[in-house]
Amino acid sequence: MSTPLASGDPGRDACLSWLGRRLEADVRRAPDLLWHYTDAGGLLGILTHERMWATQTSFLNDSTELAYGVGLVAKAMTSYDPSYLKEGTARFLERLVDRRRAPLAGRLEKKLDVYVTCFCADGDLLSQWRAYAGRDDAGGYALGMGTDPPLQGWPPHTPETHDVALRRVLYDPVEQEETCHELVDALVPLLDADPRDVEIQRSFTRALVDGAVELASWCKDPAFEEEQEWRIVYVRTNDAAKLPVRHRMARGLLVPYVELELPWPVEPLQGHLPVQTIRIGPGPAPALKQRGVETFLANFPHLADVRLEGSVAPLRL
Repeated sequence: MSTPLASGDPGRDACLSWLGRRLEADVRRAPDLLWHYTDAGGLLGILTHERMWATQTSFLNDSTELAYGVGLVAKAMTSYDPSYLKEGTARFLERLVDRRRAPLAGRLEKKLDVYVTCFCADGDLLSQWRAYAGRDDAGGYALGMGTDPPLQGWPPHTPETHDVALRRVLYDPVEQEETCHELVDALVPLLDADPRDVEIQRSFTRALVDGAVELASWCKDPAFEEEQEWRIVYVRTNDAAKLPVRHRMARGLLVPYVELELPWPVEPLQGHLPVQTIRIGPGPAPALKQRGVETFLANFPHLADVRLEGSVAPLRL
């Protein structure tokens, strides 16, 4: 996560420390492979150009997810016990989440230009095949990408690339609440040290907004838990050299997206996407689908060891 806060800013430091603990926990829980479901056109584009499309979150299957995450942060703020705070701190927090004035919501709205590339921990999930089966008569595909060394292929900070990082999506309301409170608990003492200091107020607010944007990008309604989603998150407003926004057509809409280059850091796939397995989704012609993928992969020496697997999902197209 990059932020506009100055170096050594206490709010920024506290927010990054909170995020670092979160990323470390994700590393420990990462499966060996994460799966990106796509159709034949997506498969061709990803393997040919070695870029992943990150879609603006407003256009995903859960169009309310950013609002859902922001609501979690607001709830954590309002549930903070003011009796443990200085009077000035309690008043500042109350004003920040005031629904009539909505200063926090206004700041967040300016920052919520978030793009994500979605992955699934399950490489043969019926609901995902259903989602992609309708795009092509022959059904979809799933690209299994390696996470060993853990998540290092998509680092949160590299001087050569744009600022992206892999996140595990949270669905459990208890875990969501705990994570929100961890952010708020890390920041409120900084404000409480001197709630009348304008610079401290600004530092606190900026760090809270950055943390809220993070939370909003990987907290989803429990109804979507089956997806077991992980995602690469790119906050465009935090990027000094912003990636260009492109558009594709889907469901009669012009859907904004950005292209992410996500090279693997180690051999044998160093400099390439870490594609290790391709699963052929259920469809009416599985042998033809596999043969097509085999002949396509033959054009790319670095993909010579990619495994091809079939689906056992009970889906008929």
